[in-house]
Amino acid sequence: MKLICFLLAMMIAVSAARAEDITAMISQYRREHGLPAVKTDAKLTAVAVRQAQAMASTGVMDHDMAGSFASRIAGANTVSAAENIAAGTKTWADTLRIWKASPGHNTNLLRPDADSLGVAVAYNENTRYRAYWAMVIGRKETKRGAEMAAGPDAGPRVKVRAREEPSIGTLLTSAVTRLRNLLP
Repeated sequence: MKLICFLLAMMIAVSAARAEDITAMISQYRREHGLPAVKTDAKLTAVAVRQAQAMASTGVMDHDMAGSFASRIAGANTVSAAENIAAGTKTWADTLRIWKASPGHNTNLLRPDADSLGVAVAYNENTRYRAYWAMVIGRKETKRGAEMAAGPDAGPRVKVRAREEPSIGTLLTSAVTRLRNLLP
């Protein structure tokens, strides 16, 4: 059990490092186009993880695998957001290259108002594509902006509950799959 926990912690650390790498790559690309950098956001990352895992578990690349984007982003406190997905590429660099070459995906990468990002990859060796990538990019709602939007006469605000985080079983399955990919 200790070995599994250690391996899971290592996989999470590796995933976090890779998420920081892709965030840096996207930020650099945005700066090359005169736009501000983005930072990794935990809530947007959770939305991306859920989408990537849903695609990997079904073997289907589709924006609605984990539910509609509007329903998945509802609890992430964004003013605006967009999603890019991909499947079958082997690295973040390959995935980013494909997104840059696609007009719609590139538009999302270069959203002028974006300040935050969440990225994820999930694997399923028993599917056609094996690797499923998701990126959510958006502008986070500021506390001041939320208060101004509500206004003094807006009445009670309705809170939207964020979706549950992946279970430990899902995380362990993902970690074991990733470890298998590292073995020769």
